[in-house]
Amino acid sequence: MESQRKSSGEADRSGERGSLHTWKGYSYSVTPERVLLSRPVLQAALGTRHGVLLVEGGQVYSFGEFPWKQSQVSEVGPLKPVLESTLSGQRVVAVAAGSFHSGAVTEDGGVHMWGENSFGQCGLSSLTVVPNPTPVAVLDPDTSPPHTIRVLELACGEQHSLALSAQHEVWAWGSGCQLGLVTTIFPVWKPQKVEHLAGRHVLQVACGAFHSLALVRCQPPQEARRPLPDKCGQCNQLLYTMTDKEDHVIISDSHYCPLGVELLADGEARLGPGRSPPLGLQNYERGRTVAQNGEVLTTTDSDISAAGTDSDRTVGSVGGAGSQNSPYPDDQAVKEYLKKLEETPPADSLDLLTSELIPGVMPVTTSSALNSLVSSCASAVGERVVSTYEALSLKKMINYYYPGVGGVAGVPGGVPGGVPGGPAEERVRLEESMQGKKSCSTGDIREEEAEGLSRRLSLPGLLSQVSPRLLRRASRPRVRAVPLTPMGGLPEAGELLPSLQTEVWSWGRGEEGQLGHGDNLPRLQPLCIKSLSSKEVVLVAAGAHHSLALTAQSQVFSWGSNSSGQLGHMACPTTIPRLAKLSEGIRVWDVGAGAQHTLLLADGDCYQPILYYSGQQVIEGVSGPHTHTLGVFAGGQSCVALADRNVMGFIAGLHELAAAERKFYCKLSSVKNHILRPLLDLGENYSLGPASTVLLQSLARCYSRLCHLTGQHSASLTANLRRRREVKSLVMLEHASIFLDTYNEYCCSVGNFLVMGGFQALAKPSLDFFGKCPELLQRLAESSEENIPLSDLLVTLFYLPMRHLHEYGRLLLKLGTCFEVSSVDYQKLQDGCSKFEALALHLKRKRKEAEYTYHFWKSFPGKMTDSLRKPHRRLICESSNKALTLQNSGRFSVNWFILFNDALVHAQFSTHHVFPLATLWAKWLRSINQAVDQAMWLRSINQGVDQAMSGAGQSGSGAGQRAEPPISRTASYTFYKDSRLKEATYEGRWLAGKPNGRGMVKWLDGRIYTGTFKNGLEDGFGDYVIPSKTLNLNDHYQGHWKEGKMHGIGTYKYATGELYEGSFQDNMRHGHGMLRSGTLNSSSPSVFIGQWVHDKKTGYGVFDDITRGEKYMGMWQDDQRQGTGVIVTQFGLYYEGAFNNNKMQGTGVLLSEDNTTYEGEFSEDWTLNGKVSNLSAGDDPALFLHLCLEKRFEMNPVK
Repeated sequence: MESQRKSSGEADRSGERGSLHTWKGYSYSVTPERVLLSRPVLQAALGTRHGVLLVEGGQVYSFGEFPWKQSQVSEVGPLKPVLESTLSGQRVVAVAAGSFHSGAVTEDGGVHMWGENSFGQCGLSSLTVVPNPTPVAVLDPDTSPPHTIRVLELACGEQHSLALSAQHEVWAWGSGCQLGLVTTIFPVWKPQKVEHLAGRHVLQVACGAFHSLALVRCQPPQEARRPLPDKCGQCNQLLYTMTDKEDHVIISDSHYCPLGVELLADGEARLGPGRSPPLGLQNYERGRTVAQNGEVLTTTDSDISAAGTDSDRTVGSVGGAGSQNSPYPDDQAVKEYLKKLEETPPADSLDLLTSELIPGVMPVTTSSALNSLVSSCASAVGERVVSTYEALSLKKMINYYYPGVGGVAGVPGGVPGGVPGGPAEERVRLEESMQGKKSCSTGDIREEEAEGLSRRLSLPGLLSQVSPRLLRRASRPRVRAVPLTPMGGLPEAGELLPSLQTEVWSWGRGEEGQLGHGDNLPRLQPLCIKSLSSKEVVLVAAGAHHSLALTAQSQVFSWGSNSSGQLGHMACPTTIPRLAKLSEGIRVWDVGAGAQHTLLLADGDCYQPILYYSGQQVIEGVSGPHTHTLGVFAGGQSCVALADRNVMGFIAGLHELAAAERKFYCKLSSVKNHILRPLLDLGENYSLGPASTVLLQSLARCYSRLCHLTGQHSASLTANLRRRREVKSLVMLEHASIFLDTYNEYCCSVGNFLVMGGFQALAKPSLDFFGKCPELLQRLAESSEENIPLSDLLVTLFYLPMRHLHEYGRLLLKLGTCFEVSSVDYQKLQDGCSKFEALALHLKRKRKEAEYTYHFWKSFPGKMTDSLRKPHRRLICESSNKALTLQNSGRFSVNWFILFNDALVHAQFSTHHVFPLATLWAKWLRSINQAVDQAMWLRSINQGVDQAMSGAGQSGSGAGQRAEPPISRTASYTFYKDSRLKEATYEGRWLAGKPNGRGMVKWLDGRIYTGTFKNGLEDGFGDYVIPSKTLNLNDHYQGHWKEGKMHGIGTYKYATGELYEGSFQDNMRHGHGMLRSGTLNSSSPSVFIGQWVHDKKTGYGVFDDITRGEKYMGMWQDDQRQGTGVIVTQFGLYYEGAFNNNKMQGTGVLLSEDNTTYEGEFSEDWTLNGKVSNLSAGDDPALFLHLCLEKRFEMNPVK
């Protein structure tokens, strides 16, 4: 790619890509020092006193102290890293560093570990230390033979290591509950799968000193809503408990599972025999917050020596000294806590609760949260009109009020908060005493206060205690909520863009709140941090005893130890994630966590990144001139920044594109949270009308899709800055259709809402909500006008995303100038720029059309307006400002023509008729005098027809450019004048205003024709169905047509059961054909095969009456036997002679089966007349006829 850059982009090569700068953040004067390497650095990882670097080409360098090197060099300065020659034959793609060990992942997914191995963190059972990188086999024992697992990335802690596989599963080895494994023996020498995360899509893993984090993609709704278990999978205790009091019922899900890892009295995991603490650990100094005997103590550097080594520190106070075998404190401690709680304002109650939480005591829900739960429960009671809560199972109650809460099926440990062991009555008494001291305010609780705490439902015992206001509220019809986050993301984006629907899972030690579950308890298996489930976390980082989560909205959540201010806020410590305090306009896009400090990489007003540091001896910022920082890394007391120095051109353009996208997404998110959500609530509380309400919800869904896509694209661009900085990695170029379609869909939804007067309807509710001085709306809409109507301000705000398309075009054009014109990358960038600029112009025209249409409907109210006003309909022109007259119209006739994008409306007085443009053909009539107006109308109609045919949603610049629309089209139309097709609907091909080609027509009486047309008539092969009302069945014809009539070979199935196969002419049976009559299953009672003329049997034909047992072969006329014919019966009679009017009359021969013959004249009354010859049976004619009649010989007329 570099070889294709133009001379104007030479600055990219003259600049220094991948330069590394390191410093320690514990001194007042900070001067980052440059690490000189021959190749650009791609990734860095820091341990307590060492670091690992990955450079271009897949080589690995180390610096710092290496006590595991033994006879080799044990210490190297940070400015002179040494090459790990053992990995020279491997191409490394990722590196990781724990406190005293390191790891590397090769291109083929192999794992290499080296460093301290006392706790099995290197995964090699035969060594205490591993001096050089050594392969570690990650094998799946469930397969035979075990196959090797391909690893994508590593994360290392103090005593453990985690690996993320290509199947997005987590594998762990080492020691401690931070492994997340169900085992009681440590160390774990061989990598084992973390079964609790099996089946989930893990995106990233991070390791603190003694805790672990995992970023997990949310499961689809159908998978997430699995039935919740009733009991813990390990300790077999109930996950939910219910206590029925006299006046209320308490439901609690505060189950804590103590099983999974065997903990000693000092809280340390049991080690295998002969294992020793890691090298250098005894001299490692760091501040900790530990809990002892129910008190919170902060240790300093001087306390470390007295307290012993790090491995002797206590985890929580469960089973510790002073606990008296009870998880609850004594009465005096509770009284002191309640007194302090009573003196604290309600808004600060959570801070007190989380900062001074007594280990072992169940966290208590704030009063406002409790009242909110009681209100919701009471509403549900009023709505369901139940008289008792005992009728509902406990599990259904939890699922109803908290869908998806309580962990995932199979999660041992259930929901955080509380420990088992005390009697249920004592726990309830403690809860009631704490709740009684709190305020009874019914105000809304802040989201961050409710998250991370144990949940309890306090339900009123009697229905009569429910207030009438809540009952009225419950009886109000509910409007279906619109999810402002697309479920499952955008399907068309697939795996192209990072997922924003993520969860953060944590496990391990939690004595300083670093797990984020609202308590200080350890978690032996991964547990989801519910408060971060809807925050769109894209990156997690773990310090020694604190954790960080970076969201797509450039916000940073932090929790855990805050002894040195490393969390970026004043809470000390915090057991639930809280937002780090940053100045307005600062957008963070990378984070790093060390022992007691945090690094943040953010955008400011300019697109050059700014570096922020939070921790001991905090400084304002660290940055160098002309530096584009790519990432930050922290570990121990050290900080590392990876940057591109003095670069311009392509790399600078990528930084600017990513920064602009992050800024745009933050803007969209702010509008969604502060404007769109309140507007949806206003739409529910105010009567906007059914149409406006539906359109507002559609607008919200389209806006959410656009916002979500922008967030995904922002995360993708940020990730590409750290890895592949190439044109082909830009999703907006390779898959531009996703962006174009999303913007098109959103613009149409805004236009539809505008046309139907939705923004005008929202003006009054918005005025009540935002007030007469909507500064927030003006600031978000970037409007400087004064006294602008609120509806116009909302229109400007929701059309604001269209401006970003010009920003796309500008930045892509800027990137294109960095390449030769003949290069492939230049062509891609130019094509992308053209697409986004063309879309911007197209959507600008669409906005003007929507505004023009809205003002038209506003000027012409009435019944006709109500019937013609549709969301997708746009006005092109109308005859009040562009003259158009009706040919041959009367002198006093009033004709009004309105041309929309989908129809031409002809209005006369109080009536009007709509002509769809798809079936409208315009012709130039030279006799009309208004040549100018005629040309304008003709051009407008042709352009409208062309757009209607090509699709109104398309953004192609060629739409409407042709002089005339296509003469052949596919469209649907309902006839209203044609006598033959009146009120019938035709759908199919057209040619010059007439059905021509394949199509289908449906009549109101149920007739349906499907087949080919020519010049507006059925012509060719077709299928025709005619319903029979008397028989409730259908006549069905399949065959050929000509000029609208059945003509040629065909098959006609009658509702009576008859079937005709043969020739037709002019809708009648004409020519040779076969008619089957009757309803027998095996065979037809009668069959006629012969000639037909005008729907009647005429000419030679054969009639077989199977029921009567006789067959006639002869001549026919007008459905009757007429002329010479032959009859043969099943009784052996044979007659050959003349027929007249379907009867034997004239000369004939009658022959019976016994060879008796009668030859002579036959009369109508069966009398012998004329010459008789060959008379047998005694030569008695009367006897002969009697014998014939005995054989039931009859001559009945044929129907």
